[in-house]
Order: sequence, then structure tokens, then C-alpha cells
Amino acid sequence: MVASSSLFAEQISWRNCNELLHPHSCRRAAWQHVYRFVWSNLKYYLPMFVLDLLKQALRGNQQLLHSLRNAMWYYGQLVFGGLVTGWLSASFICLLRHLLGEFRPNTVVFLPAVLAGAFDALLPIRVKQVHHTALFQALIESLLLQRSNPLTKALGTSLWRQTLLFMACSAVIMLGKQREWHKGFWFVAPDCLQSLKSLSPIQYVVQGVRKYLLIGLALDIFKGLISCIKTSRWHLKQFSLESMAWLGCYVGIYRTSLCYMASRTDVSQTLQQIVSSFLGGLSFVCYPKLTILSYALLEAGRSLWGKYRRKRHRSRFGYSELVFPLVLAYLIHTYAFYPKRVSALASIIIDSTTGN
Repeated sequence: MVASSSLFAEQISWRNCNELLHPHSCRRAAWQHVYRFVWSNLKYYLPMFVLDLLKQALRGNQQLLHSLRNAMWYYGQLVFGGLVTGWLSASFICLLRHLLGEFRPNTVVFLPAVLAGAFDALLPIRVKQVHHTALFQALIESLLLQRSNPLTKALGTSLWRQTLLFMACSAVIMLGKQREWHKGFWFVAPDCLQSLKSLSPIQYVVQGVRKYLLIGLALDIFKGLISCIKTSRWHLKQFSLESMAWLGCYVGIYRTSLCYMASRTDVSQTLQQIVSSFLGGLSFVCYPKLTILSYALLEAGRSLWGKYRRKRHRSRFGYSELVFPLVLAYLIHTYAFYPKRVSALASIIIDSTTGN
């Protein structure tokens, strides 16, 4: 730690903004950051714009102009939110350098990101949800990758432990969605057992698998297209069927288990949902990605928190607004000084919203 501080003092602290950050004046750099960050955020949030349009179409919104207007407004809010966070972070770096007369380990990146992240609380709720989901998921995945303690080391080195944890998260999330504790996105929706009355068990399972195979195929094609656009290279190897296989397996196990549990009259509907969702989590072995596990951990925590919050008065500002600036600062600081200790998701978010 002493050697690291000494190295920072020798090579970084005495430099000015022109040497370390930008070749022009800070004022000119601030203006250049505006259009650079706008362009990078336009590209980064383009998939969200397309997904929002598709979501409105699937909901049966037949007014194309109205759907397009809503999607464009949401897209603009996302781009503005990314611009504000990135631009303020870069501006506070220069401002603190001028105020303190030098760069310091905690003011060169960490403190500017904290100050910029605090403004995120003022953004529209939908934009905050996107920011918080992405950053909190990236934090969880980064901690799992670092394996800096016995718990993350045990999870990071064992597929069966990861699978068991994902199964538990699946049970919590699906029960939360059924009980309306969980309002966010999850890959599979809990089923109502009344649909079993009009279909045979085999038809019920096949219908669900077919539906989610198509959803998974659409996701794989969408991810492949985005990958090709970002790399400007069109190769078949960028198109995989991982999401298709995983979702088909997930809903197949879930619905088969639900049919079996429904045939047993001595089992309550709550237990049926918990067991079926838990077993459905076995599908993680088809797609064993830490990104998926970290998202499941985040949404399971939100589901449990949603149950607790139902008993309390909800407000626009909560604990996540207090935690978000620290998470943002930690990820940016770690990415700047120890890039191998953050997940690929974190590096993509940071680079894509700030023009690299």
C-alpha cells in the first residue's frame, strides 16, 4: 500500500489535467465531452430503445406514432442520464485538481464519481432503475470474480454451488412475482395453475417450452446483431443459441414440476410454486454465467426487500439512492487502477457511456 501511494505521488499527483486527462484546456475538454458522451450513450442505449418499442408492441399498443413517441422520450431520458453522470464525473476530476492543486488517490477518480452519482437521484425513476440495476449487477459480478473472501472464493470455483444459489434465487423471485413483491424483470413468469384445466399436462409443458424457445431465439438474434454492430464485423460465431437452450430448459423443468406438484392434493399452492421454481433453477447448468447469477442475486434481494417495503410508506428516494454513488465510485476507481478486478459488464458500462 505504501509502495502504491509512493508510485502515485511520483508519477501522477504532480501532473496537471493536460498531461493526464486531455490535451486542451479544461473548459474546451468539458465542451468536447458533451458531444462525445452524447454519441457514446446514443449507441449504448439503442438496444433499450428497440426493446421498449417491442415491449409496447407485445402489449397490444396499436398506435405506432404514440409508441414511437414514448420510446423516443424514454431513450432521450436514458441518454441524458448517462451524459449527466459521465460529464459530471469528468468535470469534477478537473475541478478538484484545480481546487487542491494536485491529484490525490481518492480525488482523481473516486470522489468525483461519488459527487456525480449523487445527481442520479434527481433523474426519472425509470432511468434510475436502469442505472441501479446495471451498476449493482456489475458490482456483484465483480465481487464474485475477485474471490477476495472465502464465500466468493467458494462460489467462484464451484459450478454446483452457483447452481444451488441460482435455484434458491429462482424460488424467491418467482414467489415474489406471484405475490407481487417483485415488480422488475425476470426471464420466466410464474404460471397460474388454472391454465392446466384447459390443457393436458403434456400440452401445457410443450406450449410453455415452445413460447420460451422463441423468446430465447429472439434474444440470441438480438444479442448477435448488437455484437455485430458494435464490432462492425459480421460473423456467424457471434450468433449463439445459449439463451434459447437455457430458457427452454428453465420453463420445461418448471412446468413439468408444477404439473407433478399440482397432482398432489396435499401440497399447498405456495409450496408448489417454491419447489417448481427451485427445480427450474437447475437450468443454470445450461448457461453457467456469473452475469446471470449476479442478476439473480440482485433480483432475489429486491424481491425480499419488496416484501419488507410493502409494510412501509414508499417514497421517491430510498436506500438505493444513497448506495448508488458509492457503488459507481468503487467500480470506476477499481477499473481505473485495477482493471482486472472488475467484471466485463462493468468495463462495458464505463467505457460505453464515456466514449472510452
